[in-house]
Amino acid sequence: MTAGRAAKRSKRAKRPVETSDFDAFARRILRAYARRVAAGDVEALASMVTLSTEVDAMVRLAVAGLRAKPYSYSWDEIARRLGTTRQAAQQRYGDKSDRHALDSRLLEAGLGVSVATLAQVFADHFPGSPMPSRCPGCGYPYPDGVLECPTNATVRPLLARRRGEDQVAVARLSPVQFADLLKPKPRTTRATVRQSARLAPDPNRPALPLFHLHGEDPTR
Repeated sequence: MTAGRAAKRSKRAKRPVETSDFDAFARRILRAYARRVAAGDVEALASMVTLSTEVDAMVRLAVAGLRAKPYSYSWDEIARRLGTTRQAAQQRYGDKSDRHALDSRLLEAGLGVSVATLAQVFADHFPGSPMPSRCPGCGYPYPDGVLECPTNATVRPLLARRRGEDQVAVARLSPVQFADLLKPKPRTTRATVRQSARLAPDPNRPALPLFHLHGEDPTR
């Protein structure tokens, strides 16, 4: 190739490639890979499985870039795109300084955490009654207006959504823990909880049945 042709080629504008084009190309490659393995190449199955680890590592790099300057996306913005909670996104893709308050069992398992682990972690970090000033599982000091530690704020929606996958593990929760898992978390302060606990119950009002989650008044 002459120097003139090389110079002319270097001046040509590169065709921009949209991110969606990369996405479509990657999906085509994965489908082709799956077809090749499915065509009898059993030895390649193990290598194919390791791709999930590679993809996870690349997502971490992408999230780190989005979090850094000049973009500086918040964890809320990233979580909305991932369809998860801020705590779950931070746990999965944040660095150690972001995730220091979360239970190590969650950090080790990541998105592959089992329902049994979720149930055990939820029980270990459950505050109980009367409401303590710190989480019994991790020692997290509950600030005013917060009724659970970062670990249980992460575990609660995951366990509530996946509880049907392992009913034996979920059955190990106490009745109080199970009822608390399913009901919406009240937006009240710790002081309000303590004040409510000191109020004497009305002897003329029948007790609500166990697992009563809908708030109907049984006297009606």
